[in-house]
Amino acid sequence: IGHEFSQQDAGTLSIATTHNQARYVLPGPIAQLRKRYPKVNVSLHQGTPEQVAKMLLEDVAEVGLATESLSSYEELITLPCYEWQHVLVLPKDHPLAQVEQLELADLASEPIITYHPSFTGRTRVDKAFAAAHLTPRIALEAIDSDVIKTYVRLGLGVGIVAEMAVRDITDEDLLVRPAGHLFGRNLARIAFKKQ
Repeated sequence: IGHEFSQQDAGTLSIATTHNQARYVLPGPIAQLRKRYPKVNVSLHQGTPEQVAKMLLEDVAEVGLATESLSSYEELITLPCYEWQHVLVLPKDHPLAQVEQLELADLASEPIITYHPSFTGRTRVDKAFAAAHLTPRIALEAIDSDVIKTYVRLGLGVGIVAEMAVRDITDEDLLVRPAGHLFGRNLARIAFKKQ
């Protein structure tokens, strides 16, 4: 695709991706692309990881970016893009804010606000609790990290979000803690349809 656009300076690049990738990962690279190729239009198509794969297979998009599902399709070429971890987001006045290293048992008794099961590495979260024989109290599921952070601010629970979604937190009211030791690392992949 890079070669295609290096031969011309106009056209449309269609990218299928999830909300988190579109909101937190792609703005910088897309801005660089637009600066280098100002006549190249970018069309973002957002959906679940499965919808991202489907958009690639149906030629709706040329490039896909997601954490889950893409490597499950033999018709797609996928490449590792970057690793990330989940983080915990909690109000600074929450009782767990005083615990230096939170463990799954600490979280199991708290209401949890996190992603819908089909988004942003949620399967890793579920598997970690299951492996520890713990049942989390999922108080609210959402597909948007900003929504999760909003409900955490309201005191409805402890948030579990992708680390890229908290880079903009400068609030005095929220505390962010890495949770890779609890849920492992995730791999975002870029995908293309095989020709």
